[in-house]
Amino acid sequence: MSTTYELGISSATAITLYPEYDMKNGKKQIRNEHRSKSGKLRLYKWGDYNKINFSLNWVPAADAAIVNSWWDSNTELLFLVTSDSVTQVYSVMILNTDTPLSEYNAPYRDYCKGKVQLEGY
Repeated sequence: MSTTYELGISSATAITLYPEYDMKNGKKQIRNEHRSKSGKLRLYKWGDYNKINFSLNWVPAADAAIVNSWWDSNTELLFLVTSDSVTQVYSVMILNTDTPLSEYNAPYRDYCKGKVQLEGY
């Protein structure tokens, strides 16, 4: 069972990524909870979104520059996860607080590493 991960503006221009084993994929809810004077709980759910975090190592510098430019320009992306013949597509943006792939894999200067935080929109 082989799984591939791709990130790009479209499936035709996607970059193949090889996440480390620390990948986390889950949903987050946008909601408010209010408790009345009598103790009754009122829950208001406004929506939910996907949140995907993972580390990357040994990313070619050219691919790292493209990923970093997507982060810098707040580009809307597709994250494609293909397992066997089934492909899951997530509409995401890179929401790191710092540049995602800003470190080199020592002693090489043509491979980068870092962490990527994707969130659905």
